[in-house]
Amino acid sequence: VRLIFRTFEELGTLGGLLRYLAHHQIQLGIRVREGPGKGELVWRRPNRATLQTMLKHPLYAGSYVYGRRQEDPRRKQPEQPRSGRVVMTMDQWLVLLPNHCPAYIAPEQYDRNQARLQANRARADAMGAARSGAALLAGLVVCARCDCRLTVHYDDGGARLHTYECVERWTHYGEPKCQHLAGPCLDTFVSQQVLAALEPAA
Repeated sequence: VRLIFRTFEELGTLGGLLRYLAHHQIQLGIRVREGPGKGELVWRRPNRATLQTMLKHPLYAGSYVYGRRQEDPRRKQPEQPRSGRVVMTMDQWLVLLPNHCPAYIAPEQYDRNQARLQANRARADAMGAARSGAALLAGLVVCARCDCRLTVHYDDGGARLHTYECVERWTHYGEPKCQHLAGPCLDTFVSQQVLAALEPAA
């Protein structure tokens, strides 16, 4: 646990931390929460979601909290008891008791970590929305090897030269990138196929 926080402070990014752990084959100890092995300690490879949860949880800085996630009745779905839970801001937590538990890091380091995570995220405020760029197939190309959706990468920082890259497992598990291909030639091929299919209706 201390290695995780120390490495994040050195590298400064969640992705860098994940790749460091994957490269050094460092696993995380997890308590099984349900099923036949409930309560047992098992070792699993790290993933992005688990590391992000650790970095964001105030317990590691010695604070007991309750109500970080609360139920929003508007998002509740029938027959799904755990649905409708949303992350609340710190001022909306129901309980916050600083210096209440043994700490792995100082509260000051916890605050620095949250600021760093937020700063890293600031570049992705518009994720999921249509964005500028020449890529014709953004969000549409799927990897034939692992069935993950490819992302668009612009090589020159502009909006012309681009590639489609399969980085899902690299992003979430620190594994090597799966594959990539040049964007303009694929865009041209798909455009020709679409125009050919539409030609009889022209």
